[in-house]
Amino acid sequence: MSRTFDPFDAEQVQSAWPLLEELRREGPLAPLGEGMQYVTRHAECRDVLRNVTAFSSASGFKAPGVVVPMEDRTLGELDPPEHNLVRRVMLTALTPTVVHRAEPFVRRTAELLLDALPPRGSADLVPGFTVPLPNRVTVHLLGLPAADADTIAGWAKELMESGFPATNRSARGEGFADAFPDFAGYIDARIEDRAAELAAGRNDRPDEVLTRLIQLEVDGQRLSRRRLRAMVRNLITGGLTTTSQLLGNVIDHVLTEPALEAAVRADPAALDGTIEESLRLRPPVMFVPRGCVTDTAVGGCPVASGTRVIVGTASANRDAAVFDDAGAFRCDRPNADQHLTFGYGPHVCPGATLARVVTRVGLQALLDRFAPGRMRMADSYAYENVPTFFECGPRRLPVEISA
Repeated sequence: MSRTFDPFDAEQVQSAWPLLEELRREGPLAPLGEGMQYVTRHAECRDVLRNVTAFSSASGFKAPGVVVPMEDRTLGELDPPEHNLVRRVMLTALTPTVVHRAEPFVRRTAELLLDALPPRGSADLVPGFTVPLPNRVTVHLLGLPAADADTIAGWAKELMESGFPATNRSARGEGFADAFPDFAGYIDARIEDRAAELAAGRNDRPDEVLTRLIQLEVDGQRLSRRRLRAMVRNLITGGLTTTSQLLGNVIDHVLTEPALEAAVRADPAALDGTIEESLRLRPPVMFVPRGCVTDTAVGGCPVASGTRVIVGTASANRDAAVFDDAGAFRCDRPNADQHLTFGYGPHVCPGATLARVVTRVGLQALLDRFAPGRMRMADSYAYENVPTFFECGPRRLPVEISA
């Protein structure tokens, strides 16, 4: 390897593509130093993601030595059998029926946010559209008060852009409850409020995700309050970050490529293809960390127990062995959905359907509102990545709106 690649360095996110191509050519596994290995290719990334025996999720995105108590772990930090149980709960709460039933709300919310943009002049679509839309949808699905949505988004943004995802602490303390006491306290209070309503026989909102989570039993037991808090936080931060980055990336593609905008406006299939191709080429989450717990091999290369393995899903998404002309954006690519952005095997993201629906409905609302040429990226615009080390998404989307 001729150059060093640090997947935990946020500044490398945008400039890493040529280096990742070089790493794929050199082999399926690239040493990163400090006991870490980076998986470069599609087939080997799939193998690691489905091998839950040799590769543990327990460390998640945490720095070496950071241990999170079991009940405070998010879904991506759990191994079987706990992972299977929690994932089943989240899938039960976020069924495709629940998600698709929310589409009218997504559309209304998108239109209200577009109403708030100036009829002409300058605007930034990140604070004005791509962040509040998925957050308000998640708040709606959970059954939390709509008036609290922006406050919740502020807490989630602070958490994700801090050192907490790696260290499990902030200047205020260690662990979610002490590091972000207002955020954690709010979630706890809403859980208690809803649980009290259910205990009193008041259940006029049976389809809300929070209600389903509280009522659901796993092996005859209901989830503890701490486990519920971790799951609600997981849903909030996942909805805010992954979906907002996806929506922002798709808008960037469409508004900077006139031919793509024309294709998307003309053909709904091109819109779906654009979402999948954006997920492939500019994935909201760049990699998935694993810990090797037994001596094994990846692509014929030995991996010793104790090795930190970085599953390079962003690199795998550009593997020429799977995707023809892999670096090109093609909204009609027939196998674009073979990307690994939402994981693979037992670790496929349960919020994938929601992310796709919010992005599709949100972008369609924006295109319906603004005729061709009415909204364009500002002349000064250059793609700048969000500061979170494992994410890829625009920090700003400055646009000019004309009458």
